[in-house]
Amino acid sequence: MKLVTERIGAGPRTAALVHGNSASRDIWREFAAILIEKYNMSVILVDLRGHGDSPHAERYLVEDFAADLVETLPEGLDFLIGQSLGGLAVLTAAGRLQPKRVIGLDPALEISPRNAVLLRVVGVVQLRLPAWLLRALGVPPKGAPEGMLERYRASWRKWDPETTRQLAKSVPSDPYVVAPPEVPSTLLLADDEFAVPNGMRAELKAAGWDVRVKPGGVHELHVQDPAGVIAMLDDVLADRKESHVP
Repeated sequence: MKLVTERIGAGPRTAALVHGNSASRDIWREFAAILIEKYNMSVILVDLRGHGDSPHAERYLVEDFAADLVETLPEGLDFLIGQSLGGLAVLTAAGRLQPKRVIGLDPALEISPRNAVLLRVVGVVQLRLPAWLLRALGVPPKGAPEGMLERYRASWRKWDPETTRQLAKSVPSDPYVVAPPEVPSTLLLADDEFAVPNGMRAELKAAGWDVRVKPGGVHELHVQDPAGVIAMLDDVLADRKESHVP
């Protein structure tokens, strides 16, 4: 499926940003603005299938999301960046798209059964929940830009909740298998082990991944603190020769 994308900025290097489940390309505005202003990048914002302005579909498996990225995005991007479901999708598509670097922001590699149930139950009713309850649940996370809850709700109105139902069934039966990265890869993880538990973090490091953890970071760390996330990735984003990352 060809996805709806939006290109902003006009720099010589290009980054594609891929959102998580129930979100849309609009969630990246502050993050993208920093990439453009600080690193003079061109940024491609992506709406996954069933999200934003991209078409809905009958099937929502991880491979479907990854295949759409391969069909939509150019090969050889400077950066392919994804969060949560988008992070899992970009890792799955990386070998075919061959970006110069993949960056996964708390990618959904191993959601616990408890959290999977929570996502399935809350996800399908979140548009109807009052603002006070959403904030109590950490939506949006503390530190998020002004008006982010309204932006979330605008994304939810376009989202197909069937994505959550299908992923909750399919992901546990087809778990992510840790292996050496297919392209140079950096993972910046939340502090709370929501999507990547400590055991898997150790396996990823041993397999050759550059694994970093943002102190105090929550799952939607790119919304919680876009400037702080980018500061922790400055060595790879700036493309400095002295970067320690493999």
